[in-house]
Amino acid sequence: MTSSRREFLKTAAAGSLGLTSFSAFAGIPVGCELKTPTKWDMTTDVVVAGSGAAGMAAAICAIEQGVKVDVFEKEKENYGGCAFICGGILNLQGGTRLQKSQGSKDTPEAYYKRLTDPKDPQMRKNNRALMKKVSQLSPAMQEWLEARGVKFFEHYQSNSDSQHTATYHTIWWSDPGEARPKPQPQGGFMSGQGIMIPLRRHFESKGGQIHFGHKIVDVYKDDSGKVIGAKAEKTDGSIVNIRATRGVVLAGGSWKANVELRKISDPRFTENMFSSGWPFVSPDGSAILAGIRAGGMYIGSSGHDDSGQMRRKFGTSRYNWRKGSKYGCPGLEVAGKKWNELIFTNCDGDRFVEEVDRSFKSGKYWFYDLALVQPEQKIWIIFDDATARKYRWSIEEPVCEKGYAFSASSLAELAKQTGQVHLEKTVARYNKFVEQKKDEDFDRPAAAMTKKIEKAPFYAVRCVLGVHNLAGGLHVNENSQCIGSDGKVIPGLYAAGESAGDVHSFGVPRALITGQIAGMHIGVQKA
Repeated sequence: MTSSRREFLKTAAAGSLGLTSFSAFAGIPVGCELKTPTKWDMTTDVVVAGSGAAGMAAAICAIEQGVKVDVFEKEKENYGGCAFICGGILNLQGGTRLQKSQGSKDTPEAYYKRLTDPKDPQMRKNNRALMKKVSQLSPAMQEWLEARGVKFFEHYQSNSDSQHTATYHTIWWSDPGEARPKPQPQGGFMSGQGIMIPLRRHFESKGGQIHFGHKIVDVYKDDSGKVIGAKAEKTDGSIVNIRATRGVVLAGGSWKANVELRKISDPRFTENMFSSGWPFVSPDGSAILAGIRAGGMYIGSSGHDDSGQMRRKFGTSRYNWRKGSKYGCPGLEVAGKKWNELIFTNCDGDRFVEEVDRSFKSGKYWFYDLALVQPEQKIWIIFDDATARKYRWSIEEPVCEKGYAFSASSLAELAKQTGQVHLEKTVARYNKFVEQKKDEDFDRPAAAMTKKIEKAPFYAVRCVLGVHNLAGGLHVNENSQCIGSDGKVIPGLYAAGESAGDVHSFGVPRALITGQIAGMHIGVQKA
């Protein structure tokens, strides 16, 4: 029996990417084309899956070209995806308005060279044609946002911690919302709301509509292979079939909240980890899966810079909520030199790492490299009353979650509460290292061991690991068009933000710019 080259490529792609398991997850076999509905429930020009930064940028760029655009958001009521609750920082480069006002000589050409630097183990993997467009659009992004109601602070935020080592433009908003507040001296707060609320207002002022509780789970093709519509599943389980005369933009985020699928990105991303944004938003990979079932190819993020992919929280399993938020507790702020006064232990009470809060790019092993391989990824920080008082750390609700932070009058009692059988010996040994100014176990510098852990009460607070950003997604070209297993464009199908691969970069700018590219291209297509 013989097969065509195209059939062979489809089969090989499915096998190599494990698409059989994807289809089983979604309930539709790979290669089984959906039957076009005999009757559409609604008709629009452009369907956008997802109301996050990528989806709204795509929707706005398309609607501004005079086409009808409908956005479908799987969340029942929460708008804006992870961008809505982000910290309001944008790593924009290439010569923005703010850069120029601060004397920067950055240019699109220089930015392109950084995005495709052959010496950088991450950037050298970028799609060069796509990066050319990204580098050209990035400098104008600040003014594009401002023209649509977004306000910026006139200052940078630089190197705020070991996981944010760039220079960021900062977004103004009037209140912090549910996210951890970041008040600014000149008034207002840094907040992702300052991006997403103005974009929504602008989109709706142009006649656009957002349909909440509608998850895009599949796309429909005609006999020529062109995407002509989408299938949405409502929160009550009913189906809505939408005709899209110009096509579909998949911008529903990554699959970081889907435990089984995120292991494809990194097998260390187990069920013990939280996903940032949950429970406000839960990126399940549905948009990526819809693209794969339509013949798209998944581009993984293996070997990427880990600093954007993971986060850690202390005393909570939720990410960056304000105190009293209905979405969870904020936990303790434990970063930088605060590490000098504590130790990290695993479930047995053993130290496992040199407690120095360094960047992924420091050249040494990183905290996560060893944290992720601890039994059940169960990790604690241990400190004493002097440190707790110094930093005004409270382990009670609503700061820390119940069951994630403990105190005791002795280390023996604390060890019993937390099940850390070696804790007393570990602390005694560490205190000896502080005295002698030499860490015999992990070579922790003396300057990073500033005090013993000796003043009761003693504290044990869970350090919970989380999945934050993923770089994998659907294979796209420089127009954000999805590419099939035969290497050709799938007409009418686009992907942006974390639903798209080919961009080894993180953050809201990745979403905004790839969304712009998709929206500008789909908006001029013939119906």
